[in-house]
Amino acid sequence: MRILQDTRIDFMASRTLALTISLLLVVASVGILSTRGIKKGVEFAGGAHVILRYVDPPQIETVRKLVIEAGLSGSSVTAFGDTGGAEIVIRVPLPESEKEGERDRDQAAKIVEALRPPEIADRIAQGFLDLNVADQVTLEKHLVAEAGLDEVTATAIAETLSTQRRENNGVFTTMEDVLALDGMTEEAKSYLQSHAFVGPFALRGQEFIEASISGEMRDKAVFAILGALIGMLIYIWIRFKFEWGLAAIVALVHDTVITLGAFSLAGMEANLPVVAAFMTLVGYSVNDTIVVFDRVRENLRDRGSSKLSEGINLSINQNLSRTLITSLTTLLAVAALFFLGGPVIHPFAFILIIGIFVGTYSSIFIASPILLIWQRFFGGRSTDGPRSKMPRSGKRVSS
Repeated sequence: MRILQDTRIDFMASRTLALTISLLLVVASVGILSTRGIKKGVEFAGGAHVILRYVDPPQIETVRKLVIEAGLSGSSVTAFGDTGGAEIVIRVPLPESEKEGERDRDQAAKIVEALRPPEIADRIAQGFLDLNVADQVTLEKHLVAEAGLDEVTATAIAETLSTQRRENNGVFTTMEDVLALDGMTEEAKSYLQSHAFVGPFALRGQEFIEASISGEMRDKAVFAILGALIGMLIYIWIRFKFEWGLAAIVALVHDTVITLGAFSLAGMEANLPVVAAFMTLVGYSVNDTIVVFDRVRENLRDRGSSKLSEGINLSINQNLSRTLITSLTTLLAVAALFFLGGPVIHPFAFILIIGIFVGTYSSIFIASPILLIWQRFFGGRSTDGPRSKMPRSGKRVSS
């Protein structure tokens, strides 16, 4: 399948303009990164990541105010998922300067306590159970010690309550929903009606990462990306020549910096899936570059082109249909992830969308011109002289 047939576009004639645009984009990206930085997730900043599901959607500003008033500075509160604002995520970072023994690890408990209305806190202080927060072990203990149920019955009811709450979007909306559950005995119903209630929200999930661990994860992520770049340089150096590998690495750095700038401008959080996205971007970009370079090498060897620029133009034109098909099909899949995959996958998909555009662009307008510049100043192959007509492609050389 070929979208374009026998194109003879002189890509290298626009290399000066392309390099200038790329330089401006790189400088702009560095400026954005210097001023805005990268918003680090819990994995890289350390801290708590808590997901709450409300019975009725709360006001985000009110939740944020309560969290700050509780002394959890630097917290972020955002709506989560397609729930109409009923599910929220609260992230509380931990400064790495704090000493290990001075941290309060139970951040989830502090957040839950800060968000409870005063009347709910009073009822809990009086010994009442919040069925949207109490875990299975706590429910079982209260049913045995206070309701007088035997352990087998108490375990079954507590398990039923926990399972139904989890499957019911993680929250009970009314006490009637609780009392109508299968397996509920009269003794259990009587106890729950007089000693329990349905709170305004439920704890859906929590995660806590020490700052020291997050620092280690951050360092390993950086080393992974740098290691991938070095590995690519060595591989292309062995397969082609050093200058070819250098040109590919310059294109990879170009792609990474511009994508980082766009990521910072979008205000998304960096986490482990984001690192995976950048590793994917590195592989995708260098693959396209290698395909072009391989075709350049074949054309220079088999066709005996006297001008490197002509060989590069011919090779890019021969691969143009393949490049468009690969990029478009990949873009369709990544766009589906971005628009349909939910907020958790947004940063990953966003990086790949930007990466597909800049990776395809750099394979043509960055890596190849860098190779020309190297040959002009350090190589023996001439890139000067009068422009001759580009040789028409004959039989197709497999890449």
